[in-house]
Amino acid sequence: MAENPLVGVWKLISCDAIRTKGTRIPIYGKRPVGRLFYDATGNMSVHIMKPARQGCRSETKFGASDDEMKSAYEGYEAYFSTYTVDAERQTINHKVLGSLFPNWTGSTQTRFYAFDGQNRLVLSTAPLGSTPAERPIVQLVWERLE
Repeated sequence: MAENPLVGVWKLISCDAIRTKGTRIPIYGKRPVGRLFYDATGNMSVHIMKPARQGCRSETKFGASDDEMKSAYEGYEAYFSTYTVDAERQTINHKVLGSLFPNWTGSTQTRFYAFDGQNRLVLSTAPLGSTPAERPIVQLVWERLE
């Protein structure tokens, strides 16, 4: 059996919504921060955030205002799952066990994957939304950490 090239820790380089005409919109800013972890036994975890997020006045998350909580939630994405790879379709299926976005818990999040050399991984979604003219994809570029 071939070694799984996904296994390891990956640093986020970019996270963009790409519209059908090629327009790129950085979802978490121009220099997003993130880590993606894949292990050899089929577990993964991902964390993505906007850099320099605004702090809350309270020292505890339960004391944060509604606006502070909204800003914190919108500036961060995280989930953990098991995963399987379909090499023929070039997809990874994340069976989500827990997510910051509650609706993803229990779902399968499918990502298309491609390698740009040995140390760069490009993940993308299928087209999103119901407006045919827009239907963007989300593309994430990751670099392997040694």
